[in-house]
Amino acid sequence: MPRSTFLVQARSAGLLYLVIIVCGITSDLVLRAPLISAGNAAATAETILDHLGAFRGSMLLDLIMILSDVALAGLLYLLFLPISRSLALLMAAFRLVQSAILGANLIGQASALHILTTGSGWPGQQDMALVQMSMQAVGYDLGLAFFGVSCLLLALVVLRADGVPSWLGWLMAAAAPVYITGAVLRLVAPDWTIAFQPAYVVALAAELSFCLWLLTRGRLWPGALPRLA
Repeated sequence: MPRSTFLVQARSAGLLYLVIIVCGITSDLVLRAPLISAGNAAATAETILDHLGAFRGSMLLDLIMILSDVALAGLLYLLFLPISRSLALLMAAFRLVQSAILGANLIGQASALHILTTGSGWPGQQDMALVQMSMQAVGYDLGLAFFGVSCLLLALVVLRADGVPSWLGWLMAAAAPVYITGAVLRLVAPDWTIAFQPAYVVALAAELSFCLWLLTRGRLWPGALPRLA
């Protein structure tokens, strides 16, 4: 692969990673979270109906994030293929499973919106919409379990790569158990999920660092890397 092509792929991967981070944070924390009142279906329904633009905007940003994630999975596979075909393939596969789960998760949000904006206040309408919104959080964390495995595989391949700082690999390795633990807690101990939220700072730092490295210093050259199979 020509060096110029490789660098374009690295920069493109960094740009996609930045889009994913910005869209994910904006969609979840800025647009969607303020609309949901946990355990209060009536208040949640009223807030969503009063801010339909924000709710639909969160779904649009989620869609952009998912599409970018699929493209990023392919680019990371190409970038790290010279190091280890098997690790690069598994890394991309687990990331794509996450994208598929998050894509399916959008159906729940669209369903909640459909429930609230159609019909004439039939019994249980608001409660059903809130259930759909609650399942969005479950589906999101389930997807992050697969993403955590992908982060671990990425860490392994980065640590084997010449030209990539080892500290990036260790950061991604630290992010992996955060995502996996968060998913497990969501399923078996949901009351602990809020207390666990600060741990995601580690994961955000890891992903943002890797993103910025790809954008500014991604000079990994495949010709100098061993193929480890």
